[in-house]
Amino acid sequence: MVTPAQFKAAKPQFAAVPDETVQAYLTLSERFTTGDDDATILMTCHLMTLDGLGTDAASQSFVTGAAEYQSIRSGQLTLTRYQKAASTGSYGDWLQSTPCGRVFWQLIRATRGGPRVALGGRGGGYSYYAKDWPLFGGF
Repeated sequence: MVTPAQFKAAKPQFAAVPDETVQAYLTLSERFTTGDDDATILMTCHLMTLDGLGTDAASQSFVTGAAEYQSIRSGQLTLTRYQKAASTGSYGDWLQSTPCGRVFWQLIRATRGGPRVALGGRGGGYSYYAKDWPLFGGF
């Protein structure tokens, strides 16, 4: 279980957030994870960034609403961001909206595996996850 102090050490952009608030987000994040500390830290960071609680640029873009713009222009510079209209509204799209969410998405894709595969009793040492089965590129 991650403590607010551990979270703040890993993600210093949230150092000014009260411990009680961090603990509430940690508790919520644990519903998305299975007790993995790294996943809990990343999901907490994702949720807190979405709510604009950090001092980093990503958090501040949610505070100012800049994250909702497709393009931002300042003088000769034009920046284009995430296009909401193109979103499918999926869990992956939601996670892609913050840097911590993107890392969390890659973590769960790499460690949680795909659907279980029934091998008719001939699995040997396979884990029975599609990502670990030779036909799916596991070995």
